[in-house]
Amino acid sequence: MSFFAKKCDRCGERTRNEADGKPVCDACVREMELLLDAADENIRQCPVDNSPMTKEIAHMVLVDRCPTCQGIWLDGGELEKLSDDVHADAVLAMTRGLTMGMH
Repeated sequence: MSFFAKKCDRCGERTRNEADGKPVCDACVREMELLLDAADENIRQCPVDNSPMTKEIAHMVLVDRCPTCQGIWLDGGELEKLSDDVHADAVLAMTRGLTMGMH
């Protein structure tokens, strides 16, 4: 057994998890699940210009994006998930900044 964890095949992060015999981190597993969910959803039309929207992942939330007007449309509860994730990232960044200044 290796002292260091293997690197995720998708992003390069160290992980001890495997899927189909290959190293993969939790974040990449979640992203792959979201991509599979996106494949099962119907393509929605943009409410602004009626263009078919694409599915994109933003902060581990599947959103609909219009390629024409660049509008982003969220389903119920997705704004709260995005807001919570961005808030958590901001708190972590501030904490890192404070601890780095203490050296």
